[in-house]
Amino acid sequence: MNEQGTSRRIVTGLVDAGLVDAQRAEDAISVVERQLAPPGAVGAPEERRRTGPRLTEVIAYAGAALVVVAVILLAAQYWGDLTALQRSLILGGIAVVLLAGALVIVRAAGGAWLLRDRLGPRPRFLAGTLVVAASIAAGVALGSWILHENFPPPSYDLHNVSMTSGVVLALVILLVGYVLAPSPLLHLALALATVVFLTSVWTGDDYRAEVLRAVLILAVGATWLALSLLGRWWAEPQLGGAVGALMLLLGAQVLLAHPEPGWAYAVTFVVALALFGLYWWRGWWPFLAVGVIALTTAVTEALIEWTDGSLGAGGATLVAGLVLLGSSGVAVVLRQRRGRRAQEAPAA
Repeated sequence: MNEQGTSRRIVTGLVDAGLVDAQRAEDAISVVERQLAPPGAVGAPEERRRTGPRLTEVIAYAGAALVVVAVILLAAQYWGDLTALQRSLILGGIAVVLLAGALVIVRAAGGAWLLRDRLGPRPRFLAGTLVVAASIAAGVALGSWILHENFPPPSYDLHNVSMTSGVVLALVILLVGYVLAPSPLLHLALALATVVFLTSVWTGDDYRAEVLRAVLILAVGATWLALSLLGRWWAEPQLGGAVGALMLLLGAQVLLAHPEPGWAYAVTFVVALALFGLYWWRGWWPFLAVGVIALTTAVTEALIEWTDGSLGAGGATLVAGLVLLGSSGVAVVLRQRRGRRAQEAPAA
């Protein structure tokens, strides 16, 4: 027990110092325990300890699969005979069961509200899968019930409320799930739900509404990116950086709804330059990849606009290819220079 506590303190210190990924903390603890244990105590206990979680994981996945299959079979048999309220209640009940299963997994694996770093990657992935499924079920339950209660909707506003309400509920569930058991799956689900909400929420019926939507997407993307760079919230900083960069690109492209599309080209170009700068600073490859896409998009769109579309499909494709080649060349140069700078840094 003393060795286990010492191992956990060592790994926790390494995680806090940024030397060990929080997602690999449990694996690091296992390695430290093996190194601290007496030579005769390394073999069999480690093998037994590894076998247990894998077996329980297989059993949990099998049980979840049976539940899903049973729900599908029951739905196919009786779904048409149920009222809208009954369908929503069934979906809500399924969401509650899935959330309870995720909570049991988190607690059994040693996780807690403020101790999420104790969870290994496998419990996080399993709990995250259940939370994602629960968020979908709960969102569909709420959205379909609101839509049925007001069907046919007297206006698009009310139709939009039913969808955005379901998405907001799914977002809340995903956010709570990520706080308990962060994982790349939940991170991506949160990003997708956020984009769906931002692109579907009703902001008006003229171009100013779309400009407002673009500003919101840019603000959320910048915040997502900043949290990733600061390491304050996301357990997967590079994934968060990729999500934030893609949101910035999306927000810039939504500005195409403005009567002056030059704003979209300019903002997309600025996003590309900013991402290249961030790659030079941090060395995260998603910044480089999205920066190349943004630069190619901005230059191609601007050239097509300035030539009044006279390039045609073939010319536009040629321009896009040439710009992509040029952007890739810029990316290669940036990567080589950053590599040389990293090699020269210790000597300095």
